This record gives sequence, C-alpha cells and structure tokens, in this order.
Amino acid sequence: MTRPRAGRGVTAALALSLGCALLAGCQGPPAPPVSATPPELELRLGPGDRVRVSVWGEERLEHELEVGPAGAVSFPLIGDVALAGLTLDEARVELAQRLRASVLVDPVVSVAVLEIRSHLVHVTGEVRKPGPVAYVRGATALGAIQAAGGWRPGRADLGDVVVVRDRMREAEVWTVDVEGVLRGEARDVWLLPGDVVHVPTRLLTRWERFWRQALPWAEPLPE
Repeated sequence: MTRPRAGRGVTAALALSLGCALLAGCQGPPAPPVSATPPELELRLGPGDRVRVSVWGEERLEHELEVGPAGAVSFPLIGDVALAGLTLDEARVELAQRLRASVLVDPVVSVAVLEIRSHLVHVTGEVRKPGPVAYVRGATALGAIQAAGGWRPGRADLGDVVVVRDRMREAEVWTVDVEGVLRGEARDVWLLPGDVVHVPTRLLTRWERFWRQALPWAEPLPE
C-alpha cells in the first residue's frame, strides 16, 4: 500500500466513525470476521480518480479526465457529467446517453481507469504518519499501519487495534490483535475503502501522561 496525496483532513463522518470506535473499544468490540480471501470490491468512481474516455470513430473525443471534487468530469460537447458513485459500465452508459442526446448517433463509448485516488483507508492513533493511505484489494490492518509509517514503539498498543467500517452510519467495530498477527498466532482483517484503523495508546503510557499532569514533580512510572 502507498500513501496518496494529502487530503483536506478528516471529514465529519470519519470523526463520527472514530468516536464510535473509541466508544465501542471501551465496551470490548468483537474480533473481526474470519475469511481466507479478501472481499470482492465493485469499483466505483470518486473525486480524484483519473479515467480515459474515448468514443469509437471520434478521435477528437478521446480525453484523459479527472473526477473533480464535486464528483463530475467536464467532457466536450456535453459539459459536466456526474460520475462519482458510478461503476465504469454505468459511467460509459451515462456518457453515451448524454452524447446521444447532444450531437452523436449511437456513440460507442469506452471508459478505462488510469488512477484510483478516491479509495482510501484512514489510519489514526499511535502511528508515525496518521492520515489516509491508498486502498488496494487485499489490504489489511497491519498493512495499513505499515503504510502509515509503522507504529510508534513504546506507545502503540498493537494488541487492541480498532477497525471501524461505517455502513451508512451504522458502524461495525472490531478489535485486531496485531501483535498476535506479527507472531503468527492471530488473523488479520481484510479492509475495504473507507475503513478506519485506530492504533490506541498503551495503558501504561496513558497512566504516565496522567501521572505527569497530576504530579509533575514525581518520578516517571517504570516501563
């Protein structure tokens, strides 16, 4: 997994999901579902994705386009066309219908992906580079943490990593024993675009922060 270009920050929905994760973490969320293979993913376009659109027999209508922040591309003859949330086949049909309604008779449209930037996983907590990382099929919690620069030694609690999957604001929350994964004793979880992976702070570190704030003259707690 590689890191994408920096975005505009954590959205309100992401903040809500993470809040649910932390709350569920206090209540002890369950272990993730077990599956031998990563989940199938239906590719849908989103802001930042780049595509090549071509129309058979119309060389002037072959263009490389980027889906804008509003979810649309600007195409000659027909102007802005909303593609966010559409599969490649649905995007092809939408463009063909718009062109047919404009100037072309039965246009044969092709849409090919050049780059996917909208499929992200968000990594928070005790990692070196918190923020979004690019999603690829087969991504796991451990892989996302590594893509975010790895965990912060001595501070990260890898035994209780929280994964949040926001299903229309009804979040599914799991804990993953990444320490066990590293030892080969536990299973990782397959991720999907939009998932949040939160690496919590070790309990001892949290107590040490409290100790230093409450009693700044006291000796540090032992490791």
